[in-house]
Amino acid sequence: MRRLLIIVALIACGAVLAVVLLLRGEPSAAQELPKLGHANTDSAATRGLADPLGRFGVDLLAREAALTGDNVVVSPASLHAALSMLLNGADGETAAEMRSALQLDGLTPAAVNQGWADLITTAQYGKNPELQIADSLWLKKGVPFVPAFLDLNRDYFAADVDELQPDPVTAADEINAWVEERTAGKIKQLISPEMLTPDTLLTLVNTIHLKVRWEHFDKKDTQPQPFTLASGEQVDVPMMQSWLEARAASTASFDAVCLTTDGPADVWVIVPKADQTPETVLKSMQSGNGLAWLTANAAKNQGSVVLPRLSLKYTAKALKEDMKAAGMRRAFDPDLAEFPGVADVQPLYVEAIVQKATLDMNEEGVEAAAATGITVGTTAAPANPFTVRADRPYLIVISERRSAAPLFMALIRDPR
Repeated sequence: MRRLLIIVALIACGAVLAVVLLLRGEPSAAQELPKLGHANTDSAATRGLADPLGRFGVDLLAREAALTGDNVVVSPASLHAALSMLLNGADGETAAEMRSALQLDGLTPAAVNQGWADLITTAQYGKNPELQIADSLWLKKGVPFVPAFLDLNRDYFAADVDELQPDPVTAADEINAWVEERTAGKIKQLISPEMLTPDTLLTLVNTIHLKVRWEHFDKKDTQPQPFTLASGEQVDVPMMQSWLEARAASTASFDAVCLTTDGPADVWVIVPKADQTPETVLKSMQSGNGLAWLTANAAKNQGSVVLPRLSLKYTAKALKEDMKAAGMRRAFDPDLAEFPGVADVQPLYVEAIVQKATLDMNEEGVEAAAATGITVGTTAAPANPFTVRADRPYLIVISERRSAAPLFMALIRDPR
């Protein structure tokens, strides 16, 4: 069986992500909510983040997909959230590069923080939220961290503040246990001891766990059917199939359908047409308006959906290089990085960024998890019935329903 890789960004399980959950009861006691967040299913601040997250997500998936011939899963929200926390301590050209890479040029720092606070609060407001977002800061003892940096991330991201143990093995074990608990055991080893050097002063972590159900598919209808790989080879895979009413869209390049769930997330299945590929579709999205076209142009219709079962795991291959390619360069350079708002230490720079993600999709529903870690250190529609048949490499976007903010994105080349 071909290796199935998955990428997910601190869109949550490792960064933070944009999500909205319909209000149902009191806030969950399991996860502390941002002090300054509002449980608003139509938050203007949340909607303001959706478009930047969409453009950021398309770029991220395209860059990671270029690095491997296997499946790729990313969480743009997770990575974006983790970097947004770090942005609260950046200044000068470093902050400008980070804002540009995160597609935040049209938003003030206050709007970004409020957007995340409202997303996190609304997503988790309820007795049994299907979506859980958590953040944490792990601080080296004795370092003069700037109080405002800690307060902003507590108030807007509900970030736990914990001590970063001096022994790297112990420190990694504690962070990984925190991640595993908040991803329902899906992400176990995010941080390696080798990442935590004596010069590591701060580790930022975000997790996202989503588990939702749907009633679109019946197991008795699932049958082995051919899936055509990029090479032209056909392989048999278990294909779920359904006739349903759903929002769908069609262009000269792709067919798309939106599969609803019982929670705060929608699942978009985007299948390229004719000689198009997932890569060419992503490229057109990069030059256009990201994912916004789908939500603006999809119309409710009836039709058929054929979709492989999925069970994927992926570790991001080059997030540091991805962010450099997006224009965020100074943050990684000890001589150029400007983080005076984090701690009264010079130099202070980003040492590493890691992310792991999982995606399971079957007849019952969808479960996805992601975790992102950042270490910071110093140095001494048509009227006719639609048909969306995912029997060739295709794309998946799991978005928050009201804002359309992308929580997870995937490029499926081989569903085996």
